[in-house]
Amino acid sequence: MAKPFDATLNALIDLRPGDWADGFARIAGIPPGPSVELDTDLATTLQADKLFRIEGERPSLLHLELEANPRLGIPRDLMRYNTLIDHRHDLPVTSVLILLRPKALASDQSGVHRRFDVKGQLIAEFHYRVEKVWERPVEYWLSAELGMRPLAILTDEASRNLSKGVDALVDSIEREEDKAEIKALLASAYILCGLRYQRDTINNAFGRLNMMLEESTTYQGILEEGEARGLSRGLSQGLSQGLRNTIIRIGSKRFGPPTESITRTLHGIDDAMQLEILADRILDAGNWDDLVTGG
Repeated sequence: MAKPFDATLNALIDLRPGDWADGFARIAGIPPGPSVELDTDLATTLQADKLFRIEGERPSLLHLELEANPRLGIPRDLMRYNTLIDHRHDLPVTSVLILLRPKALASDQSGVHRRFDVKGQLIAEFHYRVEKVWERPVEYWLSAELGMRPLAILTDEASRNLSKGVDALVDSIEREEDKAEIKALLASAYILCGLRYQRDTINNAFGRLNMMLEESTTYQGILEEGEARGLSRGLSQGLSQGLRNTIIRIGSKRFGPPTESITRTLHGIDDAMQLEILADRILDAGNWDDLVTGG
């Protein structure tokens, strides 16, 4: 998930992973059952976003990939992940592509990916589910599992009146007993709003919750990543820092620690879009020089 807002999404899912497993298993039509989160490292250079084993009468696997930005070729990647997961666990695998905003939808994301041989004959057909978060009504997400409810503010319905959407989110979770969990959910919602809304709109909608957000350990943790700082000190600056941290963290796992020259180069890039392109290229690049120079 080397993309903007990945720290927020990871924190949100990790808060209540069983909720995401249950909710998206239901969406995908997988027989219900207790869930277990599994390791997502599939190979030296491949890592899926989230993977769950769904127990029950017919055990199966649920693979989730979350996207906030458009990129051609994702269905091919999904098929590769799906095949590796199947090979490792020897269980049926359902892959769900979760698109977080309309901008994320690319032209090849139809739910089916086909491969043909040189004669044009079909050699493989892979089916996956595309979940467009924004197309659901607010009430759908607010009536879903607790850990998924912040997705309500990313819907088209909420975009027409964000303050009303935030109030509905608060109403749906404020009766929960774990106050720290409530703060964490609201902090995640606040930061994810940066995917669709301008800073002033976000601050107006969340104005009465500012004190609660400041007390949230989730909010503070993400603030350290630089993403939430984008909402309080300028969205562009915060996104750039969050992306830069992600590139260095994941790149170090692939290529080893960056040299001082590479580090200076990365810190010299302030444009969030340029950093986002670098983040998307990490798994295709051969080394740090290849990544930052474009090969």
